Amino acid sequence: MSGRLTPGILALVGAALFTLLITSGSLQAQEVSSRFRVLVPNLEPQQGADDDFGKDVAEELRDLINDLPTHAPVDEDEVEDALDRFKIDEDDLDCVKARQLAGQIDAQLVMCGSYLPENNGLRVTAAFVNVSDGSAFDVPEVSVAERDHEGAAQHILQAFETFVEQTRFAQFCGDYAQSQQWQNAIENCDRAIELNPQAIGVRYTRGMALMELEQLEDALAEFKRVLELSPIHENALQAAGYVSAQLGQEEDARRYYSNYLELNPANAAVRMRVAYDLAQAGDPMGAAQLIEEGLEIDPENILLCEQLGNFAFSAAGKELEKLGGQSSEVPPEVADIFRKAIDAYNRVFEAKGAEANVSQIRNVVAAQLRLGDTEAAIAVAEQALETHPEEAVLWSVYADALEDGGRLQDAIAALERIKEIDPEYANLAARQGNWLLDAGQRREALPYLRAAVERGEQSADAISSLVFADAYRRGVQGNNLGYAISGFEIAKQFQIGANLRAQCDFWHGYALYKRAEAAQEPQTLQTAQETLPQFRQALGLLQASRSYADRQPQINLQQFLSAVNTYIEIQEAIIRRGR
Repeated sequence: MSGRLTPGILALVGAALFTLLITSGSLQAQEVSSRFRVLVPNLEPQQGADDDFGKDVAEELRDLINDLPTHAPVDEDEVEDALDRFKIDEDDLDCVKARQLAGQIDAQLVMCGSYLPENNGLRVTAAFVNVSDGSAFDVPEVSVAERDHEGAAQHILQAFETFVEQTRFAQFCGDYAQSQQWQNAIENCDRAIELNPQAIGVRYTRGMALMELEQLEDALAEFKRVLELSPIHENALQAAGYVSAQLGQEEDARRYYSNYLELNPANAAVRMRVAYDLAQAGDPMGAAQLIEEGLEIDPENILLCEQLGNFAFSAAGKELEKLGGQSSEVPPEVADIFRKAIDAYNRVFEAKGAEANVSQIRNVVAAQLRLGDTEAAIAVAEQALETHPEEAVLWSVYADALEDGGRLQDAIAALERIKEIDPEYANLAARQGNWLLDAGQRREALPYLRAAVERGEQSADAISSLVFADAYRRGVQGNNLGYAISGFEIAKQFQIGANLRAQCDFWHGYALYKRAEAAQEPQTLQTAQETLPQFRQALGLLQASRSYADRQPQINLQQFLSAVNTYIEIQEAIIRRGR
């Protein structure tokens, strides 16, 4: 599945880069110049607690962090300069302002903490927050004596060391994911999450790895956890939408993608990319709805109109496939989707004129044909051919419209025009022959059907099957046994396989048998002489068809053979008496 979801793969790399910012595993990070900077503001007193405790804890914690080889506290003087520059009072430096300040002074982490009175001591709460994405590592709460700032600082440091260990596994998680070793990535992600369940980047990477292993249910569950922690995580919204669509959860997919687009409502390029992802995942109707929402914001955007036409046309086709695809009746709800596509395309045609995309014109004609508006389809095709006379695909759909409108000879002529433009165009002779067969013009159809085999458009078996089907429908089912017999004879003139030949032989023999059975009824010398050769030919064909008949539960070949042999004996007896 590698490379299937481009935005997600890019985000995966981003998640891995995030872990690099805070990892303790690389040798380069051992150098002082590359130690990761941690902003440690004073802990916030609550419920009347003494200010000095928070200042003392922060100072002690800075000293402890400074002894680490991988991380360094932002110097107090630098913090004071930044506070002066941005006009922030030190007492107002809460967690939100500290994160904002850290972003201005290139600190990667912020320690946020507070404390309040509890019995005869203080209860201390803290967390380390990643500046880039807001993910947090919570320090377990601790109760200390009122003046035990050293104990509080040591407790926070121990939690920080666990955090550093967690980021090491996060590093491995990201590295394995980048090298597409998905199972190893998941194992290290799991160890990182065990140490920090709120690690947003790690959870997202784990979800991507699960998706690549096609464990879609588990992947979606992980993306949902990411969104619980960060509801506006853009990549998780995209990934959740994609996986939901893969699982057939179309409403959920549309909701995730809509939530994502709420972050970029006016960005048409982003909207079209997201809609494309949704359509590729199997929900073109959802893609069309996303594009419609974009047109409400930007109604004059022709690119959005094009995409709406494309997605709506695909959605209507998908709905017809669910109904069997070939039904002549288009349900009203599907007809509305086709009309949506036509309206969108017409807006594009008005704007682009002769520069309109040929495939979109073809879609309009095809949609009108499915809606039963044949005259409109012919008119659109003829108008397009005035400006695009050498476009074979337009001549092809024009021929379909003409045939649908009962103008068979004009339709055949349109396909002849394609042979001049593009002699390699697929299935031209086969379509001509098939149309003529459908119209009951078998004699006229045969040259085209033979040409279809010679041109390599269709196999001999495929063309023979068309002739066979016509002979069976009009001849056997239509009780025109002469037509059936000649049709089966024609079908066997092609170089066909043994299975198809056995099928043709059975029904050829059956038709001969039934015709002779009716003709011998007077049981005169003349009828016996006329029908005996037919019964004998039928017997040979039925015997040759055994490989086919034995595969058909409804056919009792022995019963037919016995009946034919009986009729042969009767005709022979009549002839002997007559002589």
